[in-house]
Formats: sequence, C-alpha cells, structure tokens
Amino acid sequence: MIVDVHTHLPSHKDHIPPGDEKVETTMRSGETVHLTNTIADYLRSMEPLDKAFLFGIAPRPWQSSRSFLEVSDDWPPPLNHNDVAAEVASHAPDKIIPFMSLHPLDTGVNEEYDRAVGDLGCKGIKLGPNYQDFDPLGTEAFRLFARLEHDGIPIVFHQGTSPNWDAPLTYAHPLTTDRIAMAFPRLKIVVAHLGHPWQTDCLAIVRKHPNVWADVSAQFYRPWSFWEGMRLFHEWGVTNKILFASDWPVTLPQDNIDHLRGLNKFAKDHHLPGIPEDEIEGIINRDALDILGVE
Repeated sequence: MIVDVHTHLPSHKDHIPPGDEKVETTMRSGETVHLTNTIADYLRSMEPLDKAFLFGIAPRPWQSSRSFLEVSDDWPPPLNHNDVAAEVASHAPDKIIPFMSLHPLDTGVNEEYDRAVGDLGCKGIKLGPNYQDFDPLGTEAFRLFARLEHDGIPIVFHQGTSPNWDAPLTYAHPLTTDRIAMAFPRLKIVVAHLGHPWQTDCLAIVRKHPNVWADVSAQFYRPWSFWEGMRLFHEWGVTNKILFASDWPVTLPQDNIDHLRGLNKFAKDHHLPGIPEDEIEGIINRDALDILGVE
C-alpha cells in the first residue's frame, strides 16, 4: 500500500480564472512550482497512490490574509481550510483522508476541533508552528497536544527550513519534537521533510521515540542532501521510521517514487555507498494508516 502522508489543498475548486495563476521559485531553489490547481489536478496527481492525507494550514488568528499554500477565493467564506479538505476528500472518499489544521492561539480552537473531527470527519492534524507563528512548546500548544493524545489523533508537523522570512526557524527545528514526545509519549507524530537540513537531528528524534516518524517529502530535488539524509538514516538503522510523502503541489507523488527508486543510481554515478533496495521499497510501501492508527 502506498500512502502519501503529506499533500496540500488544491487552490481552486473547478477552474482557475485568468490572472489567478501563481508560481513560486524559492521552495525548490530556483525551480518553478505551480501553486494554482483544481480538484481534478489534485486527484490526477494522486493516481499512483492507494491513500493520501490532505490538509491546509490554519492561519494566524491576528492576520486576515490566507495562510501559506492556502486556498483561493474560489472557495468562498464561510468555508475554511478544514471544509475544503473534507470537500476534496468527498470526491474520492476511498483514497483521500482529510486532516484538520488548527491554531493553538485561536480562541475558537476547541470548537473548531469538535467540528473538524465530528462533522467533517478529519482523521489527523497538520501543524506548521513556524508558518503559524506559535511556540510548539508553549502552554496553548501543549493543551492541544494533550487533547490529541487523549483522542488518538496523529500530528504531521512541518519541520525544517522555510523560505518565508516571517516563519521562525526555531519553531520548526526537529529538536522541539523531542520535548513534545517526552511530554506526550502516546501522541503519534510525523516530522515532515526529514527535518531538512537538520536530518541528523531528525533521525536522532525518530530513533529515540517509538511514536515519532519522519516523512520523505520535498527531498529529491536537492539530490546530494537527499542522498546524504537517506544514507544517515540507513547508517543509524532508522529507515524503517520513514513514511512516504510528496508535499504536493511542490512535488508529485510519482516523482518521489521514481527518485527514491533512482537513489542508488545517483550513488553509483557519484561513487557513493548505496542504500539497500528493500529499505527504499519499505519506505514507498509502508502502511502509514496502520502505523498512525488512521481508520
């Protein structure tokens, strides 16, 4: 079973009006990323998968603008990112699994939690403490983590660097997860992006904590960093703690599958040690639903 644990919302529902097209060139270090897309585009990209987790990122309560990689006005209010995740998932209910996103400093966080889980059927949560500008070790965040642990709801954390100037890197360092996992040992956590460029810290955390995992999204387009991170995880014996992920629309699931399977060609071409093929196939085919307790 191929499960993508990291996909973002399509920006538009059915069509992209002229002038709405949006591209970005910093996330992939100069390569162009198309940030405008429809439900049909999303579902087409998900065809190689058996399942995919889909989420937005809850905005900062003190800002009226939409958050990073968020939906357009084609999804009109009162629909928010959690509504959109549920709506998109309804187009392929056997494949797409909606996750909610909340902001711990939002005064309505508990009400939105109840609505997202109870009414919308969200099975997990995505948090980006740096993008959302909240302290993941703060009191409000710990209250949310306590509830998630009690309810058995897993977290996908953005961890690692970001091109956004107003996203504090200290909130996105993998070592923050160590403190969270110590306080909430039954809380299931996915550290996104192998924590790049802090892959060494990331592997130390997933090696230490039974309920902490890493996802492999947003790696292959920096081939040296990709190989180095994967080789480190192999040498420390924790490739079995890596889950498959794409970070759509930043990358496509099929491209991630192809580049994982091409990793040893890169190693051979550059006279570097490889990574056992069974470990690579284990990442691609790992059953994240069972691991994270997602029904």
